[in-house]
Amino acid sequence: MRILLLLLFATSAFSAPVAEIREVTKKSYAAGIDTNAVVVFDVSWGRKWNCGGYENAELMSIAFDRFTGEVRTDDAKPDLVVVGPARLTRTPRFLNYGFLLPPGQYALSGFRIKVARSVSDVGYLTAKRSDLIKAGKAEGGTFTVAAGEIVYIGNFFLDCLNGPVLWRYYSEGKKGFEAQVAEYRAKYAFTELARFKYRLFKSTLFGTDYELPE
Repeated sequence: MRILLLLLFATSAFSAPVAEIREVTKKSYAAGIDTNAVVVFDVSWGRKWNCGGYENAELMSIAFDRFTGEVRTDDAKPDLVVVGPARLTRTPRFLNYGFLLPPGQYALSGFRIKVARSVSDVGYLTAKRSDLIKAGKAEGGTFTVAAGEIVYIGNFFLDCLNGPVLWRYYSEGKKGFEAQVAEYRAKYAFTELARFKYRLFKSTLFGTDYELPE
């Protein structure tokens, strides 16, 4: 299944639109947290070398739709899209993100990976909405948030075992989660510790299940 998806991705077209949902601010948090949620996660946009048969690969963008059962075309704007920084400013580390968004379930609806066999042989592997959401099923995976919550869904980067592909990693154990929360609160000092929840993005294709120990 995973290899078939990669073959589809290699022939798909995708252009990342401007996000409708913006990174959370002190003002938007104060005005909206009681009726909305904040989703937090990390992304590494750094180059990964010797990745799945390529000299290197880089994650370029990730997109999510609020999953309501509505059928959308591939060119419809996602509800949330995160695009990596300018390539000259990229570093091999995870960056923290937080977005205020309406409560509900969100489905992975797109991602794009730049791949290079050499300096002169460069291309893209792209997943469209129709690759990831089929017949009303969010095959790529989902996360869920409720009003008043700040939900940690994981850390996104690449996996290279069977070719470059998006992968959701995660902090392990209570101490790992506490360290992750401390990073988010350092960037978003207005967030309240008691609101943070550990609820990973769930996927059978782009991550493995993990529950925080009691």
